[in-house]
Amino acid sequence: MNEFDETKKVKEQNNMSSRLVVIMEQINKYGRMNVWETAERLDVSTATIRRDLNELEQRGMIKRIHGGAVLSSVSTTFEYQYHDKVALRMEEKRRIADKAVEEIQDGDAIFLDSGTTTYQIALLLGNKKNLTVLTYDMSIAAVLNNHPSAQVIVTGGVLRPYYNVLLGSITESFIRNMMVDKVFLSADAIHQTYGISNANFIESGVKSLLVKAGKKIILVADRTKFGKLAVSKFCDLEEIDLLITDREVPPDMLAVMQGKGIRIKCV
Repeated sequence: MNEFDETKKVKEQNNMSSRLVVIMEQINKYGRMNVWETAERLDVSTATIRRDLNELEQRGMIKRIHGGAVLSSVSTTFEYQYHDKVALRMEEKRRIADKAVEEIQDGDAIFLDSGTTTYQIALLLGNKKNLTVLTYDMSIAAVLNNHPSAQVIVTGGVLRPYYNVLLGSITESFIRNMMVDKVFLSADAIHQTYGISNANFIESGVKSLLVKAGKKIILVADRTKFGKLAVSKFCDLEEIDLLITDREVPPDMLAVMQGKGIRIKCV
């Protein structure tokens, strides 16, 4: 696949992800959505909207009805743009990041997944020595630009507008051929039976590779991510070694995760 085709593919998948967000926002706000009204609003065909609804239904997020869809019985989540996420639950994210940094030793090779909590981790790495830090998140790379001793490696890929990340086959090929001491993973949704999922299809593919690229996989997530589904699953609970979260996560959810062999730290 050439660079033009790669860029086109990323754009098409981003467009689909954006439509899914609009559909889920409408259903969450009004309790249902109408195919024809949504198609007109997004300036696409009704066939396109029906394909989007099929995808959401397969993921268990909605229930199709005549002429539209309603919310599934399972709580769902959608994707906020980066600038919207930055200010959400900042105190919890900083506490989680503080605890996460305790897991990092001088000389470690680590991968920081894209996300506002992993961004907070990057802000706290100044006292760590001789790190190798890999990321596909341009905001994280910028934070680490002036680190006194870290070697910072940024994956290649196609820039996803408004989210500050590099995605696509170049990014995925890079991650397939690497192994680090620790991966700090973020997620949009964590569900006791469905697993861990993300609201964007392409980024979810990168995350699934990250789970295989670390000797230790550390999930950093605040309480709002639990008991929810997003459109694209990228790993099972059993693939996580350590969860760092806040103290408001329901005890029954934590018990399920401990039963899967996950070590848990609450802050």
